[in-house]
Amino acid sequence: MQTPACLLRRVHYCVDNARAHIVNCRDRLTDPRAGSFFRTLIERGYRPNAHIDVLPQHRLIYVCVPKSASTSVKALLATLNGRRSVAARKLHNRRHTGLQTPARIGISSFYRLATSPDTLRFTFVRNPYARLVSAWADKFQNKPLVPGDAFIETYLAWRGIVDPSLPAGADATLSFAQFVHFAAATAERRVDAHWQLQDDLISMPGIALDFVGRAERFHTDVERVLDHVGIAAATRPAVLRHFNASKHKPWISYYTSELANCVYRAYERDFDRLGYARAITPAAAVSRLGTRSV
Repeated sequence: MQTPACLLRRVHYCVDNARAHIVNCRDRLTDPRAGSFFRTLIERGYRPNAHIDVLPQHRLIYVCVPKSASTSVKALLATLNGRRSVAARKLHNRRHTGLQTPARIGISSFYRLATSPDTLRFTFVRNPYARLVSAWADKFQNKPLVPGDAFIETYLAWRGIVDPSLPAGADATLSFAQFVHFAAATAERRVDAHWQLQDDLISMPGIALDFVGRAERFHTDVERVLDHVGIAAATRPAVLRHFNASKHKPWISYYTSELANCVYRAYERDFDRLGYARAITPAAAVSRLGTRSV
């Protein structure tokens, strides 16, 4: 049974959604530039309401790249939003974090925020090799390949298209090598953001990123966000939480030369744009380009 606080939060969430729908209908009629801006995002296959969190009061826009410190970023944003005690499993649920989507704040307000020089538009990215290991370990490792899990169902829906010889059934699981084969074949098809090209996710038209942090040095790079918000140095440790939910061995240990070549071919745009080394070495875990806008 839900607590009164949970019920009240759900009611507020539904009321706010209804209000946002009315505001957006008005904005499409009265603000054609904002309407065109948002419509372009949708028509080009992007999902801004799924992958963007907005904190208007802090002039922050976060473009989420799953499996790239996204839970840690959302924990920070929730804290900045006054929600300090959200459990890790609830950080991707906006009813609990209070984070807003572009549509929720209104497409006109979002357009102004997205194009303002005073806004920090940022994301965090990750070495493609490590990101795939994390995605597999979190979403597929040791799971029977039967319906009932959203990620398994996505895999089963595409398995016949990608390669019918890939495993399926209650007695089958997906090895990392098999996942790499599947992910590489679907990386550019926007099947799931957890293994979609990062270059694609962060290339939303009209949203020029000011800062691209690296998950490998989250606590260093996130200082750019805290600087923008104006968090005092003495209080910064209290607003930072870092999560490592996926359970797996060091990512380098999962790769053969053949698997690494497969990943590099499929995710070459990520390696090139984000500046990660092709070589499978410990140094490959850190970008060779540092923190910069891309």
